[in-house]
Amino acid sequence: MSGSYPSHGYVRASLLQLTHALCPWVDVEEALTSGVPSAQLGGDPLRPYVVYPLADRIMVSAVRRDDLADPPLVAELLAGQYGTPILEEEHRESHGALYPEARVFRFTVPASANLAQRLTQPAVLLIGLGDRDRYRGARLPLGVARLASWLRFTHAARVEVIDYSLQNAPLELIGEALAHRPDVIGVGVNFGQWRLLEELAEFVERETTSWSSPPVVVLGNILAAFSPDEAAKPFRRATAEGRVLVATGLGERPLERLCRCLDRPDSWADIQGLAFPTLSAPQHGTPQRSTSIPLLGVTLDRTTAPSLVAPDDALVIAVATQGGQVSLETSLGCQFGACTFCPRSHKGKGWLRSETAVCVAILERMSHLPSPHGGSVAVSLVDEEFFGAEGLADPPPRQLPAARILTALKDLGLRYEIYTRLEQLFDRRRSREWNLQRATLLAEAAPQMRRLFVGVESGSPSQLRRYGKGQTVVQTIDALRVASRLAAPLEFGFITFDPLLTPEELAENLVFLARTDVLCDPASSETSVAIAEVGRYLDGAELPYSGEPVYQHVAYMATELEVLANSRYADYLHRKRPDLLDGYDPAFCRFGTRYDQGVGEIASWCRVWTEGMFTPVYQARMAARSAGPGGAAESEALVRRYRDATFALLVALTRQLFPGLSLPSLSVPMQLDEIASWEVSHLLADLSILVTRSTPTNFDLSVRERQRDR
Repeated sequence: MSGSYPSHGYVRASLLQLTHALCPWVDVEEALTSGVPSAQLGGDPLRPYVVYPLADRIMVSAVRRDDLADPPLVAELLAGQYGTPILEEEHRESHGALYPEARVFRFTVPASANLAQRLTQPAVLLIGLGDRDRYRGARLPLGVARLASWLRFTHAARVEVIDYSLQNAPLELIGEALAHRPDVIGVGVNFGQWRLLEELAEFVERETTSWSSPPVVVLGNILAAFSPDEAAKPFRRATAEGRVLVATGLGERPLERLCRCLDRPDSWADIQGLAFPTLSAPQHGTPQRSTSIPLLGVTLDRTTAPSLVAPDDALVIAVATQGGQVSLETSLGCQFGACTFCPRSHKGKGWLRSETAVCVAILERMSHLPSPHGGSVAVSLVDEEFFGAEGLADPPPRQLPAARILTALKDLGLRYEIYTRLEQLFDRRRSREWNLQRATLLAEAAPQMRRLFVGVESGSPSQLRRYGKGQTVVQTIDALRVASRLAAPLEFGFITFDPLLTPEELAENLVFLARTDVLCDPASSETSVAIAEVGRYLDGAELPYSGEPVYQHVAYMATELEVLANSRYADYLHRKRPDLLDGYDPAFCRFGTRYDQGVGEIASWCRVWTEGMFTPVYQARMAARSAGPGGAAESEALVRRYRDATFALLVALTRQLFPGLSLPSLSVPMQLDEIASWEVSHLLADLSILVTRSTPTNFDLSVRERQRDR
């Protein structure tokens, strides 16, 4: 049979095009189907394959790698589930200096009704909502990018992806996609996207009026999971016909299963991880499922969690081209999972890292992305906890998967950022071996690292306990001293205000933020010398302080705790302080809150300030994180001025509203020691000029009476 079909070389070239360079999947798919009738492209960009009929057999050309598992369909066919496979050809190609070569296998299997059913693919349109005006600066929409690849990887659907944050006119593109009549529309709905969802639903309703049945709509992400009825309601026709479903956790496997039984609506209610909103629950004897709060989340384990796949190339290329930040999630979940403000019912319980080899292969692929700023792109590893459960093993494993990922990033020359918990940086409760090995890893990783983000959250012992952070102020200081001495580029999360905050706790936070004995000078000596210093610090020696205040590393300082549905914090307020609750906002899955009078006054003015300055500061932070070598100075300077101004505002308001509060002499930046006597709205305008060095910001004072609405 070899050589009997003239397009074999063309098919092989198309597959290798996908594996050797990033290129839009749909472009390769369109070219293949025009050159090879009835061809289907499957897999992910690391392991693509093509399936097409040939006489009474099915021809398969597949890229296989010794270090990576085959896509499900290829594995099933080679295992003989649809008849004995017959190998036609094996072709080897180099796949890069660091990783094993790719082999293109061509084999055939008998055509059959069962295989024809397995190859049936509905059309899916995935839409990522986003507020392009507020969140300026491109970021990879990882949810839809991963879902698209998963459906292709499992051969469950043909997929088109549209992301609002990367498009100037997304509805026009959606209109073009709807002209192809997709069977399923999947929409990721995040906080503050209610207006966008309603606008999208109205557009879909109008464009599909002539269809005999509306497309099935699947709504995902936390907003849909926690407010299912409200999210489904704008899709009036689909809701009325029981064709709206909500993903209650990880969406990959539920959406795959839906695609496989799309022609059997009576089976949809049995798909684990999908639920009908109350408004959309089917009748006629089918079990009605309500997803009113609270929802049960998934438990992360290796039998249910999806495998890691390379995200959609088109989205990755678009982000890189715009000078944005490319993201990758190498693990799922959080090994701690006990913070009172974090609802785990949607995110899942537990932590796991799947195939490290796939992660490394994806990073190798991303290293070929050009950056408009010069050099390589910046990659954000957006794991909730990068080191996770494996990073807590003591004694530490000799081959830590996280270390392999960091080594690959270094070898590939990729700049990157990670998110982790403080006890993963330094922890006196663990062995000397553990601490020195972790210090070595951080010191070696620091030169390539653009940001290491940790959740400090508070400098008040009682507030930390209320947040359930599992760390003390002393442990926080320990970890920050060591990590800063090892030259890790630290940035902190900090939640200054919560409804139970007392003036004394606010003062503790201000004192902590002003401390200049926490952050240390980065070691300029060899790694071995810095590690020896960490060893001596374990024994009680001091480290040299930089004199820089803690607040200069806080991402957004004057922020409020959002009391999210299904969180333990919300449950506590319901039981103990219902007087502090003020309604429920389905657009953010959160409860409105009240404060004691003085604290509430400070929080409300800080809300005006934070919202008014958000866009320029967010844009500057994103520009600094994705800038090329030497290109971040201007953006970083603006962010530093913003942090100076925010701390000055906090101190001024606290002194003004709590004149009797015991506050030590705090060094207030920007020569603003006397600002407590100023009128606050004028103060905000003057501070904004100092930050942006342009005209004063037009602050919306109505924000004092409400939380952010987008």
